[in-house]
Amino acid sequence: MLRSQRTKKKRLKKWVKYSLFFIVLLLTATAAAGGYAYYKIASASNEAQVSLSRGKQSVKRIKEFNPKKDNFSILMMGIDARPGQSMDKERSDAMILATFNRKDKSVKLLSIPRDSYVNIPGRGYDKITHAHSLGGRDLSVETVENLLDIPVDYVIDGNFSAFEEVVDELGGVPVNIKKEYIVKQITKDTKGKVNLETGEQMLNGEEALAYVRTRKADTDLMRGQRQMEVIKAVINKSKSLTSIPAYDDILDTVGKNVSMNLSLNDLIGLIPFVSSLESVETLQLKGSDYKPGKVYYYQLDQESLAEIKQELKQQLDY
Repeated sequence: MLRSQRTKKKRLKKWVKYSLFFIVLLLTATAAAGGYAYYKIASASNEAQVSLSRGKQSVKRIKEFNPKKDNFSILMMGIDARPGQSMDKERSDAMILATFNRKDKSVKLLSIPRDSYVNIPGRGYDKITHAHSLGGRDLSVETVENLLDIPVDYVIDGNFSAFEEVVDELGGVPVNIKKEYIVKQITKDTKGKVNLETGEQMLNGEEALAYVRTRKADTDLMRGQRQMEVIKAVINKSKSLTSIPAYDDILDTVGKNVSMNLSLNDLIGLIPFVSSLESVETLQLKGSDYKPGKVYYYQLDQESLAEIKQELKQQLDY
């Protein structure tokens, strides 16, 4: 079985990694009390809320989905949007599917490589990153459901402005960089603006973004592992309420830089469970390079895919 401080904001660049903001939003909300906090949460969620054309429930759900009792999944996507651009028709630069099990108080994070060669419903086989540019979040959700044969209950799009600020508001996140070539590539990628070192260290928002964004150092698979490493660090640090000096700033950032099909009631209802998580596990799809012509794809290993599908179904009791 496969197992797997605050700095000045930077200009929005085209490379946007992923959205972990839903989890942070829920956890920071637990630090709040009183009417003002409720107002901040309500404002952020209302500003961020969008709908899927399918409606509230996945077509994969045979029975009525009860968000207060059932296990659930969240598709988190980082969208490749430039300043002022809508995220609706841009490519998803990264995709992570989180599946939550209420009984085990666990979450499993699956990184889906952006170049994965998959069947995009109505479009044929292509890179999964193109699903969002072709049909927005609706087609991305449908594509992931088709690939993994499980329901995607919630979806969140985000850009990297929120990611940087959230990490900074948390006072940074701990990361252990094991490879010297990663450090060298980050220095090269950022033209010397970010200089890290190997070993355990605390990364601020800009540094954490550089760590997860680099693609030339190794492979898309390893990049996905770095993304999930930072997500786990954020989740673990967010559990300590004292680590969040300004939850209202985080909520403002989330509202402006995130889109999600979660209502205020959904958010409030999920707080007790998400804040009680005991286990965070990362999974990854195996595969190989595939280049039938001039375009590169990541060909998913079917045995690995089958095992991942089974594990996710067990996690959701689906």
